Amino acid sequence: MASGKGGICNAVPARVSLLLLTAAGVMVLYIVRVNLSVAIVAMSYTPTAASSTGAPTKAFCWRNDTVSSGPSSAVSPIEESANNGTDAEPSDASSTSDKMMLTGAQKGLVLGAFFYGYFITNIPGGRLAETYGTKRVFGGAILVGGLLDLLTPVAARIHFGVLIGLRTLIGLSHGMVYPALNVMVAKWIPPLERPRFISFTYMANCLGTIVALPMCGLIIAEVGWPTVFYVSGSMSLVWVVFWMTLMHDTPEEHPRISPEEREYIVEAVKAGTNSRTKPTKTPWKSFMLSVPLWATNLAHVGSMFGFNLLLTQLPTYMSSVLGFSIRSNGFLSSLPFLTQFLASVSCGVLGDWLLTRNYITVSTSRKMFAFVSHIMTAIVLVTVGYVGCNAALAVALFPVATAFSGAYCSGHMPNHLDLSPNFAGTILGVGNSLAFMVSMCVPVIVGAMTPDQSLQQWQSVFWVSAAVYAATWLIFATFASTEIQPWNFAEDDEKTDMESQKFLEAEKKVEIVKNGNADAKEVS
Repeated sequence: MASGKGGICNAVPARVSLLLLTAAGVMVLYIVRVNLSVAIVAMSYTPTAASSTGAPTKAFCWRNDTVSSGPSSAVSPIEESANNGTDAEPSDASSTSDKMMLTGAQKGLVLGAFFYGYFITNIPGGRLAETYGTKRVFGGAILVGGLLDLLTPVAARIHFGVLIGLRTLIGLSHGMVYPALNVMVAKWIPPLERPRFISFTYMANCLGTIVALPMCGLIIAEVGWPTVFYVSGSMSLVWVVFWMTLMHDTPEEHPRISPEEREYIVEAVKAGTNSRTKPTKTPWKSFMLSVPLWATNLAHVGSMFGFNLLLTQLPTYMSSVLGFSIRSNGFLSSLPFLTQFLASVSCGVLGDWLLTRNYITVSTSRKMFAFVSHIMTAIVLVTVGYVGCNAALAVALFPVATAFSGAYCSGHMPNHLDLSPNFAGTILGVGNSLAFMVSMCVPVIVGAMTPDQSLQQWQSVFWVSAAVYAATWLIFATFASTEIQPWNFAEDDEKTDMESQKFLEAEKKVEIVKNGNADAKEVS
């Protein structure tokens, strides 16, 4: 941004530049998180009961006559030429001697290691950002993660245990990012603009995955798996340079923002935060005893269980069961995340349209979209397990499943704001910690359940995921609430109770007036 009047910087609002810079950071975050999911296909092999010699084995759909099941071939002619009908391992630039021999359980431990550290720093990350600023916390997290990512090939060649430790450290650093973003949004983004800002920047994780999976597949096929980590680590370092140079923690600190925009942001944020006195203490006990909050957090656990199943295991399924080469694997594994991104945006628009026209209540909206994101996704995942080796149909169903799961942004996810605007960041940090405590077990569970990478074993995996989806949705549908909870107002004295009641009554009056105006417009 130029500082002079009429310069380019004055033509582009500072918060728009912040949006693009933040989205790029989230994309880099997910490229580093996801790269191992693709690279592990090329950097390791798993001996099975069908091949105890230690040599790489055929994909399930290439074993015996399994490929003939279904109306279409399990593997396309392109894949057939890549694999030559003899080996499920991709034809890449890595030699067999450059591969680790990992059991299914060991591979699960490696893929889950990121989450071992990730869930620990969610809550501290928000507090650190409040104390030292999002600029330092977000930038420092990506810097540390990028440097560690560059060391991945070294760690992998030493021992898989060293690789697990390295990925755990990356998870520790990256766990601070999303809570830190909430602090930045509170200081930079006017309340009316926050839904758009959050949806674009937070959902940039899907864009990062979309870029990472095919990019990693192409790099492995052309150069070799170590280069994946050199590229993604370097991307992190380049982004950090831009972030530390261009980002400022508050509009008042920004040297190039226009005076008009600075005044607009400061006044808008002040108006949004001064309507209530900020609570002086955090009601941790009330959090633990709140049934609606537990319902929301458990719905988040179920959603993240299924999301991370696909995030960490889909490339393995594409290779070990369907037999796709590493080049096609990355591209095909990215398609589900593209449909998830598009569906989440579409559901947001649809939800806003239904609510603003009073066709449904907020509670109905949350539970309806939660049904789509949980139950519909569960049905499609179970179906995938029973299409056999019909690769075309399986590849088509995965994007459908993730499209349904994208509805979570309009389902349980906004419910933290419904329950407690004052503590939305804290309770989301708690929910995220719980979700990723469970998510870190996903690769281990899958590894233990699929020692032979057979279709029958993967059917069991999809059934487990469906059960988690269904159970957590049922709890949410039964116990969730969209009413502001009493503990949103931290003080327990009589004065605060009276103020809280008045605030809730005022909210209801505003809603009644809005509904009356809407009805009058419809009549006219």
